[in-house]
Amino acid sequence: MKTVNILALLHCLAALLLVPATARAADRTAAKPNILFIAIDDQNDWVGPLGGHPLVKTPHLDRLAGRGTTFLNAHIQSPLCNPSRTSLMLGVRPTTTGIYGLAPWFRNLDAWKDRVTLPQHFRAHGYRTFTTGKVYHHNPGGPEKQKVEFDVWGPPGGVGAKPGQKLVGPTPMGNHPLMDWGAFPHRDEEKQDFIVTSWAAEQLRAMPKEQPFFLAVGYFLPHVPCYVTQKWLDLYPDDDSVMPKILENDRDDTPRFSWYLHWSLPEPRLAWL
Repeated sequence: MKTVNILALLHCLAALLLVPATARAADRTAAKPNILFIAIDDQNDWVGPLGGHPLVKTPHLDRLAGRGTTFLNAHIQSPLCNPSRTSLMLGVRPTTTGIYGLAPWFRNLDAWKDRVTLPQHFRAHGYRTFTTGKVYHHNPGGPEKQKVEFDVWGPPGGVGAKPGQKLVGPTPMGNHPLMDWGAFPHRDEEKQDFIVTSWAAEQLRAMPKEQPFFLAVGYFLPHVPCYVTQKWLDLYPDDDSVMPKILENDRDDTPRFSWYLHWSLPEPRLAWL
């Protein structure tokens, strides 16, 4: 297999979706467009369409954005995986779900155990649903529980290839295994995001014409740990020009209580009554 940029594959996903789907639209009695849903974990505005960094190179995302609509004032419901994904899939805010942390899985709560999610809504309207990568923060469980959420499950999300030991040493704040980044010898094909993209592309090529589909593809990167092959670092200057600006007084306007929030606290469970 040739080494292929993951973002190039991402653009190929869109191309595979848009072109064949348009060509097949006339063959369907009901005008139900195929849906490719892409989730990118912890992505900030450091991509070309959002202009968050002057040096960033994201040509495939640029092309993808050029074929659609970019929302410049869209905001997530929560700056954390589980509550944000739960909010999107259920269509309600964290203040309604009461989920603010990495737990619980919403199906374990009486209020949401039977709530119809986005993919279930599409399934109820004649779509065949597929998922791969990190779409939900939690795995529903075994095959039977997975079938409740999506019809077809592909490779799970994750890091993929890892170095034999951490690249970043202990810091004054600890030595958490996720707090690691850098380059080490490996192939891009060994990344889980590459595996996820390859599976998704295969599904798009093999999609039957008779039934519309909803395909959810979730990318783990740029979630930590962030590992790359050296060629990606070689695209940028080896100096501080690519580093984000850090305000020494950045937390001066935050509530004092925020300084005591840490992972050792129990997960909050609050909701509007």
